[in-house]
Amino acid sequence: MSNHFNIKIDNKADFKGYCYTGGICDTNGYAIETPDGWILIDAPEGFIDFINPYNIDVKLLMFTHQHFDHVLDASKIVSHFKCPIWAFNDYDRTLTLESLFESESGPQITVNPYEVSEKLVETNKDQPIKALGVPFEVFHVPGHSPDSICFYLKESEILFGGDVLFKESIGRTDFPDGDTNQLIEGIRHKIFTLNDNVIVLPGHGTETTIGEEKSNNPFLL
Repeated sequence: MSNHFNIKIDNKADFKGYCYTGGICDTNGYAIETPDGWILIDAPEGFIDFINPYNIDVKLLMFTHQHFDHVLDASKIVSHFKCPIWAFNDYDRTLTLESLFESESGPQITVNPYEVSEKLVETNKDQPIKALGVPFEVFHVPGHSPDSICFYLKESEILFGGDVLFKESIGRTDFPDGDTNQLIEGIRHKIFTLNDNVIVLPGHGTETTIGEEKSNNPFLL
């Protein structure tokens, strides 16, 4: 995946976006330029070191979900930029999977706690959320994690999909509260209603499109 892309806001296509991939799970985090500052989507380990050379002034951090690999840099980012966090749920050690690893004999996972400033709800196309003035539609698609959401930037036809939908795959469902049928139904009824040319920027791996996944994803045929 290229580490940069363009964002269209208010009919202007000269806003920048960056993709960072890092941490032990090769997790993608995204930085989006807006007229009022930058939005980060997810906070994988090492993200703050990636964005610093770009002189990015972060005004908002949003989570697609709170599994540890998507939030390990959250406390560093909030401490440095003094920005709020928006997410579907408050910080919870069950959501970050810290509780799961604590109950097992293998390596332990520790996430520095953070505070969610605003809890998001699912929206519809007529009532998007406004993040730094930019409209995002929010789709709640549990099954990988109970708090999994996708952010749709309609004007740019970009979906920030988290770990819901991947190129020819879907999010794993063997974690606590995972549900394969729930995830598949959510994708079919919420994500696959978007135009085929919508670009999906996932939480792991390379980008894809809605049309490609309708035709080629073995979990969804």
